[in-house]
Amino acid sequence: MKLQTSYKLTQVLAVCLSILPACLILALILKYGVDVPHWDEWLYVKFFEKFSQGTLTLGDLFAQQNEFRQFFPNLIFVGLGWLTRWDKRYELLVSLALASLVSINIYRLEKLTIGGSPARRITIYVLANLLIFSPLQYQNWLLGMQIVYFMPIACVTTCLVITYSQLGPRVKLLLCMGLATISTFSSANGILCWLLVLPLLGWTTSPRQTNRKWLMLVWIAAFVASAALYFHGYHNPVGHPSLSESLIHPVKALSYFLVLLGKALEPGEAFSVLGLSRTLQKIIAGITGLLLVAFFVVSTFYLRREMKRDRRAAAWLMLGTYSLATAVLITVGRVGFGVEQAFSSRYTTFTLYLPIALLHLIPIVLDTEITAGKLAGVKRRLLILLAGVVVALQLVIYPYYIRHMLLFSQLLEQSKACLLLINVAADDHCLALKVYPDVEYLKHTANSLDGLGFLRPALIKSNRVQDIAIGVAQPSGSYGSIDSVTQTGADIYTAAGWAMLPGWDHPADAILLTYDREEGDSVIFAIANPDENGGLLARMWRSKPPSEYARWQKSFSISGLPRNPLIISAWAFDARTGKAAPLAGKHIIQKTSAMAVK
Repeated sequence: MKLQTSYKLTQVLAVCLSILPACLILALILKYGVDVPHWDEWLYVKFFEKFSQGTLTLGDLFAQQNEFRQFFPNLIFVGLGWLTRWDKRYELLVSLALASLVSINIYRLEKLTIGGSPARRITIYVLANLLIFSPLQYQNWLLGMQIVYFMPIACVTTCLVITYSQLGPRVKLLLCMGLATISTFSSANGILCWLLVLPLLGWTTSPRQTNRKWLMLVWIAAFVASAALYFHGYHNPVGHPSLSESLIHPVKALSYFLVLLGKALEPGEAFSVLGLSRTLQKIIAGITGLLLVAFFVVSTFYLRREMKRDRRAAAWLMLGTYSLATAVLITVGRVGFGVEQAFSSRYTTFTLYLPIALLHLIPIVLDTEITAGKLAGVKRRLLILLAGVVVALQLVIYPYYIRHMLLFSQLLEQSKACLLLINVAADDHCLALKVYPDVEYLKHTANSLDGLGFLRPALIKSNRVQDIAIGVAQPSGSYGSIDSVTQTGADIYTAAGWAMLPGWDHPADAILLTYDREEGDSVIFAIANPDENGGLLARMWRSKPPSEYARWQKSFSISGLPRNPLIISAWAFDARTGKAAPLAGKHIIQKTSAMAVK
């Protein structure tokens, strides 16, 4: 009885451990998700404009965007966006749901392919989930448009499960063809689904079935038709490097490729805390990538004979090949941007499935007859060592990149602040840098989106700061202050200070500079952004007081300001509510007679 109770408790603990990474990401999305379009997402506004007018066509949804024909994600963006008034946080939950589907598929494949005790399988599953839901891919967790990164792997893993099922060959073929089509028209690497699933469909269809050859021909014909449709009218995206860059600079391409793969498992930028140079970080990431490729090649070599009678490893070989092939495609398309770009957190959603495949391939290798006699005595210790390495790396990765999620969330809040003030005191530099580079297009599109009621809060329409002021329960100095206003030119002044958000523990999303009018109210005339240079580690780990890591500075001209003397004050702006709280201090500028003449 006691043994049975202990076993049940162990099972419950195992289930909790396996779902903990997903629960953590859900909590982080709910806490750090920001309801604002970002960069390429502004191109989707045309969908809502046309949909509201009844003019949206399938051609609009199918049109190429960068290298992508993301028809099926576009359906999600439009359908979910219209139902939720384009609350971007719902798209983040769709990404999490797709990652959860991948996790479920991994679990089902494990049950079919991994031998040994349940404890062994659940341990591997927990390690896989640590990677699937890693905050290392923090940008993809916080940007709704990154659904396109999760859809191909969701389709691929679902196809792998289907090929191992007891369904009939025709049903398998039709289901996998549908998923491969969705994958193709979701992301640039989605077409790989056709190539990866074909061998498994062939292996899991009995050679005695006379229609096997015809099923394969139908699959190949569908693949050719899908590829032809994808590349019909295709053009190389403007501003992207030449695809021949990898051939011209093969060493650079190899470095990019290995860093790209290594980034999925090693802490990367987290090493900067230890003072390691960027060059050394690249070397570590490259070596990690090289080891992952080497382990995968060795595993494939060992299993090549076993595959004829035992196809347990086939799914994991295809999964690892997915990451390798995607890394090749990314390298060809992006190496022109430089090796530094391989550290982008976005790509880890593609490449982390190589280490996940190895987590399952290595136990299968150790179980084969080839290695059973040689490694029987050390097998358990090798698996424990493998688990220990993965866990140790995640103990570094998780805290560091959770803080990066916070910083990226703050960046999105700052972009939202610039956006909300676009009609009152537009900061073109902030808009182009943090929201969308084409400011004129953005101004038109933002007002169109606001007219549809798809911005929360709505765009600020009054430059009178009292219209958006909040009731302050604490003294204004609790949130920050305007410490100085100094003359730096003929009619140029620079204001500086620090500002925190009321009720939050991070810097204000924007600081509004105002001048007082005779009527007693204040007019917004400039926007300052929190200082992002220096103090990054201080902001991440709160090693300094807010007055140091929440500083701001803004230069402005007083020639166009009407009053004399000018009474300058500052307000902390909260993009989540569209409200502002006063900062301590006011500064008086006495205009000279020369300025008054101007």
